Amino acid sequence: MSAEFSGKALVDVVSYGENVFLEHHQPEGTSDPYHTHPSIEINYLRGCDMTYSFSGEEVTIVRDRLCVFWAAYPHRPVSVTGKGTITNAYVSLKQFLDWPLSTKFVDQVLSGALLCAKTEKNYDQSLMSRWAREAGEMDPHWQRLHRQEIHARVARLDLEGWDVIANPRSATRHSGMGGNAVTHFDKMLRFIAHNAFDPISVQDVAESAGISRNYAIELFRKMLGVTVKAYIIDLRIHHAKMMLADTNEKILSVAFDCGFTSLSSFYEAFSKSCGQSPAAYRRERQG
Repeated sequence: MSAEFSGKALVDVVSYGENVFLEHHQPEGTSDPYHTHPSIEINYLRGCDMTYSFSGEEVTIVRDRLCVFWAAYPHRPVSVTGKGTITNAYVSLKQFLDWPLSTKFVDQVLSGALLCAKTEKNYDQSLMSRWAREAGEMDPHWQRLHRQEIHARVARLDLEGWDVIANPRSATRHSGMGGNAVTHFDKMLRFIAHNAFDPISVQDVAESAGISRNYAIELFRKMLGVTVKAYIIDLRIHHAKMMLADTNEKILSVAFDCGFTSLSSFYEAFSKSCGQSPAAYRRERQG
């Protein structure tokens, strides 16, 4: 694909829920488009190795080693060696940023690096087996427990140390974008990651990368198929869902905590995204 803006996204944008999402399956390579989602992804392979492509740069994740990366960068699995399983955990960006992790660890994840445990950990096998069994549990109490367990495991990775096996944001040769465009996109993603829940504007995002507002909008549409504003709103709605399901905070407080500047704008965005009001969503989740 040329570097011209065609209006068609290079990647598919998918959602893995508002809080913590677990899945367990037999992985397969694919020729599907790259995909992206605004969550932290944690992978653990058993009985197989898997090769990912991050915007054209291939990286192999080996079995029995926990890996973590920010899935906002375009990626897809391209091949699998052996017949095994993969357990995935997805955590919202806001949840990840709220955890008391080291600055170095957080910065590397948000830079697009793929981090892996230095060695195989025996306790991971039992932990991942349990997550695999409980992957379908959607009760808020289960989700709260899983979030605590995922937090503990990621915190342990932070303390024990990790290997950087790839820095996907440097992979540009097959992305269909020039190196400068990818650098600008990376800067905007990182700025949004740190400021999405503050009242930021599209102009603020563009200025973080040193580019014009129109070019920022164009670049987001090219890479993700959505506008800058839509991407920020999606992050905010993800976190709002978590707060509505897990807390008794007033809806007005939820709106402001998630970066909305008025209750009406929150209701409009939430209803458009979820097909129901925040109050109805809370009743459904909390019973």
